[in-house]
Amino acid sequence: MLKIFQKHSYILMFFIVFALLFSLGLFAWIKMDTREQKQKLDALNRQLEMLNMENEEAEYLLNEADEAQLYERLARERGYVYAGEKVYYDVTPGK
Repeated sequence: MLKIFQKHSYILMFFIVFALLFSLGLFAWIKMDTREQKQKLDALNRQLEMLNMENEEAEYLLNEADEAQLYERLARERGYVYAGEKVYYDVTPGK
């Protein structure tokens, strides 16, 4: 009768050790996955912040009072000039 209990205790001990190792492995996997998800969330938050800044700038441009002034500013940002206008660029070091 004693041998039966010993045999069952080895099997029970094996399953307990297996369950413990499985739980530890699962915990480590979840922790790594959580870290990856946090990094992705941080990257998306940075992207959202940049898009919000671009959106605020676009709203400011749309709400600007003088439409002609808005178009002129946008054209100058893209490098356009009036016909016959001379454009001077500051090429001093440090600027």
